[in-house]
Amino acid sequence: MLLVFVLQAGCATGIPRRGTLTGLGHRPPTPQFFNAAAPARSPAASATGRGAGAPPASADTSAEAWAPSSEEVRARARRVEEERAQALVLAAQREGRDPRAAREAEADRALERVVGLCSGVEEVGAVRAFTFWVEEGALTLVGYQEEHGGGPVGRPVEGEALARVVRLVLTEYVAGRTGEVVLRLRREEARWAVDYEATSPSTRPAEARRLPVRMPGTPAGTFLAFHEVAGKWMRAVQVPAGGEARVALEVWLEDGRLAGGELREVRRTREGPGGSPLALSPRVAGHLVQVLLPFTEGVGPRTVRVVLRAEHRVGEAQGRGWVESVRVERPPPQPGQSWYLSMHEATLLRWREGVVEGSAWLAQRGAEELALWFALGIIAKGLGFFATEGLEWVTKALGREPEVVAGWLRTALKRLTKDERTAFEQLWRKVALEGEQALGRSERKTLRSLFVRLEQAIQEPLDTDLKSTLRAEARVHYAELYPRFANILDDLGSQFPIHHRRPLQYAHLFPDENINAAENLVMLQEYVHKEINFLWARFRKARPSPTADEVRRAAEIIDRQFEPWYHRVDAPPGVLKTAGQAKDAAHRELRKRFAGLD
Repeated sequence: MLLVFVLQAGCATGIPRRGTLTGLGHRPPTPQFFNAAAPARSPAASATGRGAGAPPASADTSAEAWAPSSEEVRARARRVEEERAQALVLAAQREGRDPRAAREAEADRALERVVGLCSGVEEVGAVRAFTFWVEEGALTLVGYQEEHGGGPVGRPVEGEALARVVRLVLTEYVAGRTGEVVLRLRREEARWAVDYEATSPSTRPAEARRLPVRMPGTPAGTFLAFHEVAGKWMRAVQVPAGGEARVALEVWLEDGRLAGGELREVRRTREGPGGSPLALSPRVAGHLVQVLLPFTEGVGPRTVRVVLRAEHRVGEAQGRGWVESVRVERPPPQPGQSWYLSMHEATLLRWREGVVEGSAWLAQRGAEELALWFALGIIAKGLGFFATEGLEWVTKALGREPEVVAGWLRTALKRLTKDERTAFEQLWRKVALEGEQALGRSERKTLRSLFVRLEQAIQEPLDTDLKSTLRAEARVHYAELYPRFANILDDLGSQFPIHHRRPLQYAHLFPDENINAAENLVMLQEYVHKEINFLWARFRKARPSPTADEVRRAAEIIDRQFEPWYHRVDAPPGVLKTAGQAKDAAHRELRKRFAGLD
């Protein structure tokens, strides 16, 4: 017998939020995660228009007295890092993938799990409720409930009929939505009544995915891990003869991995007539695994709390049980978490769709493109992971804002050898994709030794080749930060050098800072840069081995005199001194501050 789809009337011109199965309506466009951007000037997709706070572009951008504030400089750095994250996510979504096949695979997996959890349910009145977060065709299970029917045993239900109705809901009625959808199925005498609710206001869960995955099912290793731990927990539960008990579990997930868990409570809720307590049927552990596996498709760390009801019926040899509720608890959000989860999902996408393909795709991206992913993953792991003797500057650098950590890591890793960088990238990808526990003892030792090596490298002066590399990257980064000047930098080249306010020669004196950070870069006209270089040459002669504080104070003096020329392509208006006079004034200040400076 065909099943009845129990829904109320819905909208005639859109996807029904609740409604009878009277027509498919018109599906609205799939919501886009990112706003449309102008063609990218770099792999980071930086040319998205003028930066925040910049004056309108014009034929003569120099005609305006404009200089970014320190707050704006930081905002620009965050924007550039966010655009790097966006570019990586879009690449994962588009390169060599069939989004339609991925959306179909999502619906197939959800359908199989919904129908699977309904099969074998005979009691009239029993309810199975699934709460999904739906976005871009990805279906992330974020909640589950069972209600014990208590009614008589119903007639057999045709599974294929139920599957047809559930598929229709998943593919036609909710797949085009963004938000929370509750799918509720109620067992009736000879059918399942299927209802859905897509109108509840809700906040996007941190673990929710935006990218559908072309994954056929749960990996065997994950299934075996859950089967083992569920069996262990359920064997520890005993039900009073003829009575009931409440069982509370805590399951810790990280991405699709079981990170651990704990049997929190076994509390008797109803005593029976007496007698020895009884063990649960092994079927209860199997059902628990079936309920929990769909929750592994989320992203990031989270805790899944499970309440299970156990009972014993007089005359039966073992207890029975059902999962009353499952809910997800998330850790407090961290700075930059949305960037990290978006990038992390993009990298996991390829991993989940196939280890070979995922590894190959990631191998094409080095530390330059993945620096933000690495940095935010390190932050998410906590600095305790790097509690290695001998680390000082590395842990200090990793304790800052995400975009600052990413920029520092991007330049710091360049101080390692090529082999060291490759080893770091491979090991950290393994930690991020498979978990820290996937590292063998030797791999763990190697990763920690690489951070110790990095601690040493960032305190060593830069060689000539690395200085040249960092200068070229500083020019590209500046164009990302200030798109209004990008064409000028391309067309006029050496006429507008990018100046490091604290010179590259002294990068080793500031080991926890990114020498190519936005706040350290300014564009100058070539003749102004020569005046500044004259001053630094005098400083180097007077202080061949300066301290970090001496370099900082010298840079402050030079900045104070030359700041009007920063970020300009012509002479600053309203300034009553020339660049030569600014040099002379700075020279006098430096001579007063540093004895022996001629």
